[in-house]
Amino acid sequence: MWGDDAFREARTADKPVLLAISAVWCHWCHVMDETSYSDPEVISGVNERYIPIRVDNDERPDVNRRYNLGGWPTTAFLTPNGEILNGATYIAPDAMRHYVTEVADIWRDKSAELEPRIRELREHETSAHEQRPGDLAPEIAGAIGALIRGQYDPEYGGFGREPKFPQPKLLRFLIEEYRRSMSDDVARMLHKTLGAMASGGMYDPLEGGFFRYSTTREWGVPHFEKMLEDNAELLWIYSEAHRTFPSAGYDRVARDVMRWMDAVLWREDGRAFSGSQDADERYYTLDAAGRAAHGAPFVDRRLYTSWNALAATAYIAAANALGEAAPRARAVAVMNSIAERAWDGSTLAHVGAAAPPLIGPVRGLLTDYVAVVAAILDEYETGERPRALAAAASLAASMRAQLEDPAAGGFWDAPERDAPGRLAVREKPIEDGAAAADVLLRLAALTGDDRWRESATRALRGFVGEYRQSGQFAAAFGSAVARALSEPRLVVVVGPADDPVATALWQIASQSDDPAGARQWLVPGRDDDSLAERGYPPDRVSAYVCVGTTCSAPIAAPADLSGELARVRRRFPAT
Repeated sequence: MWGDDAFREARTADKPVLLAISAVWCHWCHVMDETSYSDPEVISGVNERYIPIRVDNDERPDVNRRYNLGGWPTTAFLTPNGEILNGATYIAPDAMRHYVTEVADIWRDKSAELEPRIRELREHETSAHEQRPGDLAPEIAGAIGALIRGQYDPEYGGFGREPKFPQPKLLRFLIEEYRRSMSDDVARMLHKTLGAMASGGMYDPLEGGFFRYSTTREWGVPHFEKMLEDNAELLWIYSEAHRTFPSAGYDRVARDVMRWMDAVLWREDGRAFSGSQDADERYYTLDAAGRAAHGAPFVDRRLYTSWNALAATAYIAAANALGEAAPRARAVAVMNSIAERAWDGSTLAHVGAAAPPLIGPVRGLLTDYVAVVAAILDEYETGERPRALAAAASLAASMRAQLEDPAAGGFWDAPERDAPGRLAVREKPIEDGAAAADVLLRLAALTGDDRWRESATRALRGFVGEYRQSGQFAAAFGSAVARALSEPRLVVVVGPADDPVATALWQIASQSDDPAGARQWLVPGRDDDSLAERGYPPDRVSAYVCVGTTCSAPIAAPADLSGELARVRRRFPAT
């Protein structure tokens, strides 16, 4: 197990560390366990000459971020202080025997020479990743959009050649770009890609849900594991695509993904979703009767906080897009479970058991904070969870207190801690940092508190000098920059929850897909403090459309609200 004890033992014995990063769902991890790690010569060499550590990628994303060498499994040979000596991904038995002997011999004979060189390389690597702040500009989102267009595969859809991943953050960027520009080219990319993924081998037509990726350019032959994270993000994509393109048939895909998630991943005892379902090449080639006889692949029942928050966000999006209440109820159950199992009043746990107490040593990760705050804001924007806005602000304040860089701005991936190896140095990942900025921009729009916006823009400015190095993985950064540079639009509906006019106004506000939009329903008697703070008369059923700091006159007719929302959409230039 990763921890101080293992590295202390390595230093005492002056032995290198063999770090194996694997995942429950990883096919080649199982193959390596059954071959290389079952080889008697490898077993003997590892036991005699190394301190072995096995890390699960899903449980320890912080370790994986720093030591993954290009995929799973990762086989990393480390110094007793946790620096990388050598390594690869999957290593076959013959090669593994060679590695085990050679690396141990080199450490035994040349450690005094190696350590200063490794330290120098590490210092150079750290300085190369130092942030170079700059100003936010529309050209950033334009450059990222151009990069995505350059990667687009017009013949089969998707981006790049093979292997081909669904890349939901990139698809989200395109959905939001289309909502800003109404570009026919962007619409074609979206329809081609979404249609190809849902009709090809990436998709399970019998049980529903998406496999992790396709090994072929034409989406024909998948890697058969199914992940909660991927399916949650793709459920959001297809739900939002249905909201923007209601005649394209994406509602069928959204319902099918939920069918699989509810049937296979849902844990009634934990009121949350399991993490993944294993790959099984034979199972997924069978018909329904054959699958029933064969038995379903193993499901990892652990409950991951960030992935469950992503699922809650997706189910709320599906409920809104489909006009159905059941997905929203499931999302509420998930968020209640996270509050009970993952939040102790000061930090979030990354993984928990079905019932308290919490398990796992990992707490306070940025990826968990961001996903949970976003999901709480989504709950608030249903109009049915009035206390959620304060809860989101409280959790975001905790995230800032533990993870924000007070000197340079931006967010560290983990809290400061006395940790072995590379975990002692915190990092600022662009995807999670951009996602943190995005939720803070939403929070600023909903609360009117510009301190959230200031924190968000400082975080984004920190990546201006380096985002191009991230390639298509800068898509989330592009989305957040586009939001930061857009005038935020807030629709406020004032009226009783059972008033038919207020309900009709809220329905129109909910179906607007403005890419910089937010909405809130203030109910007299329930939200009197907010009404007084914002200056809205509680005795008048109306909607107000605010762009930046300018709000419309009261709007009482649903048709007039639709017209006003269409008018303010013109602040985005069409292409």
